[in-house]
Amino acid sequence: MQKAMKQWVMASRPKGLVKVEDFRLEEVAIPNIRKGEALVKTLYLGVAPVMLRYMTNETTFEKPMEIGDVMIGRGVGCVVASKSVAFKEGDLLQTKLGWREYGVIKDEPYYMTYKMATQDLSPSYGVGALGMNGFTSLIGMQEICKVKKGDKVLVSGAAGSVGSMAGFVAKALGCDILVGIAGGPEKCTMLTESLGYDYAIDYKTDGVPKKLDELFPDGIDVFFDNVGGELLDEVLGRINRRARIAICGRISEYLIPPEAYHRPRNMYRIGLKDAKMEGFFVYDYQAEYPNYEKQLAQWIREGRLRPLEDIGIGLEEMPNALISLYKGTNGGTRMVKVFKDQGSVGKTSSINMP
Repeated sequence: MQKAMKQWVMASRPKGLVKVEDFRLEEVAIPNIRKGEALVKTLYLGVAPVMLRYMTNETTFEKPMEIGDVMIGRGVGCVVASKSVAFKEGDLLQTKLGWREYGVIKDEPYYMTYKMATQDLSPSYGVGALGMNGFTSLIGMQEICKVKKGDKVLVSGAAGSVGSMAGFVAKALGCDILVGIAGGPEKCTMLTESLGYDYAIDYKTDGVPKKLDELFPDGIDVFFDNVGGELLDEVLGRINRRARIAICGRISEYLIPPEAYHRPRNMYRIGLKDAKMEGFFVYDYQAEYPNYEKQLAQWIREGRLRPLEDIGIGLEEMPNALISLYKGTNGGTRMVKVFKDQGSVGKTSSINMP
């Protein structure tokens, strides 16, 4: 085993949009493990918009970051050495590894570790379809919105890591009409040709309110929202009686100060329409993860869920992978394959993916 590894640390606290200069790549010794610890070789690392808030210490569910700290991040890795009764060599884990080639973890709640059971599909799915993104889409559509046959469903941020799966989930649960909102003609084409959406709205060029009226003449039953802001307000003005809204994110307001947040006009319609709008935290559903993994994996095998992965190669790509989220240039689950020559772990999928 190599004796040194690479890791990214926070070099400066971001001001506005994250920049490459906010990170510093270091080479350090691979740590030794102690009793109760496991050494995990990082295979894939994901990125998420919330990482900017980690760096500015604006979250309550993640430990504060200081200059020089290893960048916080979740990924999929394989246990290569263990002095823990909870993990054994060869285990495939989803956990908080940080932006580094090898991570040391303990069997403690902080790491939010989940041991993957699926062995016949790509381990990269542990970042997306069979990880927190897939679980998030399933929780939002199945547990919060309770999508059923006949529902007319709208998804914002539909080409992103969660939205690219939320549409497949809604279809698998029996929805009638599925509409996604994304930015640019390429992403909108991807929605209808690769991601199972019936219709796409380009928020950059289409008049969104007009398109909502055109595509939902009888109103909206379900809204899975990743964007927030003014778009959420427009949707609230068009909800049906007993509509269900899952608040997953609000990326439209991540880079602006609170005083600039959109002030909703149509919130009253939730009461007027006997509707429900609910936020959720994916880690509150940990007891159901094995069931979610089994369900999503089966949909992949059946071709009902076709994960879209946007994979960079090499740990060096991590800052650019994160920055791409805020620029809107990613499609599907954005991740990095940490080792360029890591090869496969377990079996690889024979399913043809888009």
